[in-house]
Amino acid sequence: MTEMSRTLPDWIGWVREENLGLNLPPERLAFLLAVHIVGRGGEQPQLTEAELHHAFGYVSKGFAQADDTLASRANNAINDLVRQRLLSRFQGEPGEGESLYRLTRLGLAIVEFFAAQREVSQIKLSLLLAQIAQDLDKVAEAIAAEPDEQRWAQEVEGRLKYSVAEQLARIDDTQRAMDEQQSAVKANIAALLNKNWHEAISACEQLLRETGHTLRELQDTLDKAGHGLQQSLLNIEERLQQSVRGIGVAPLCQQLQARLDAIIHWGSQCIELWSRYDRHVHRFIRTAIDMDKNRAFSQRLRESIRHFDNHNWRLRLSQALPLLELRDETMAAYAEEVTGELPEELEYQEMVDLAAELSERIRGHLQDFPLTGRPLDLAQVLRDYLNDFPHYQHFDLARLLIDEAVKLGHADAERQGAAMPDWQTINAHGAKVQAHVIDQY
Repeated sequence: MTEMSRTLPDWIGWVREENLGLNLPPERLAFLLAVHIVGRGGEQPQLTEAELHHAFGYVSKGFAQADDTLASRANNAINDLVRQRLLSRFQGEPGEGESLYRLTRLGLAIVEFFAAQREVSQIKLSLLLAQIAQDLDKVAEAIAAEPDEQRWAQEVEGRLKYSVAEQLARIDDTQRAMDEQQSAVKANIAALLNKNWHEAISACEQLLRETGHTLRELQDTLDKAGHGLQQSLLNIEERLQQSVRGIGVAPLCQQLQARLDAIIHWGSQCIELWSRYDRHVHRFIRTAIDMDKNRAFSQRLRESIRHFDNHNWRLRLSQALPLLELRDETMAAYAEEVTGELPEELEYQEMVDLAAELSERIRGHLQDFPLTGRPLDLAQVLRDYLNDFPHYQHFDLARLLIDEAVKLGHADAERQGAAMPDWQTINAHGAKVQAHVIDQY
């Protein structure tokens, strides 16, 4: 069963059958880090049992544990890491010497998560995206060349399944590292504001500005390259669906598109969430300044002005000098009075005046109903009235007409709690209205 064909119940059953689980108290985690460091970060991939005991000695000393039980505790720790699949044991025939040990993928991933310094930069992301673009170009060229089975498995299916998917996984890992940095920055800002907020304002603003700039820089890089990668994946998918061999690979291409979409979407969402957090912090600072009982911020500002001679500062402004003569000539050229009648289509009329004029006309149109005692059917009145006006004015006119109609009276059926009437069409473009007939003025 492949990873893509497993369902959630399959995964749960597999975990249960394999009896998988992790239990890493501080002592075990420290031992795992010590194994990695003793192995010089992978330069010496395999370690003997004696070297593991030596590494555990540092852990025992760091946790101030007794030396007389060191050997037994070291064996227990080694067996515990082997059982949790964090350490692999390679054992030959009895009497052939000590066993050898290597960190598993899981153990190495845990070590890298806690110990490795993850750099998040626009250059790293650009290189990863460029590598994906190159791989997709090679896949497209290989499909067009109609390769044999071996080259198809290597240049098409293999490159999509391993190279492109691996690069996307590394981009996703970079995003997750940025998530951790955001959490760390938020914790740092919270600590600064809790200690002495008026002393920490500049530091908080710098942290907010730098993190926001980094997020925007990464997202701009993703947006710039992401659309091109999506188009390349779509073209490859179309070619795969036209080939008999490619039908089985097309779902993999769709999964890569979905993963790339998720990466780009999360980047945009991160920027939005960070912007909200930025506004929240600034709102907190403004509120703290307004409600500062001791007036610490204003006092600090007054002291800085009072002792200006001791730590003076200079404000520089750049302003273009106005061309006085040229401006005077221009003003003189246009200073003469212009007379004449403005064409009707160029006349400007305020919306307030226009609405008042329309309301007055509509009021005059509706006055005949209460004077004669005729029932006012809004749907029919709107249908007749709107025929004389262009379509784009119908909404505003209908609103004004209804406002004036309800001022004249009410519907007796509505007062008695009758059911709402059916929707009735009021113009040729599908607009409808639902209203009782006004018969009480």
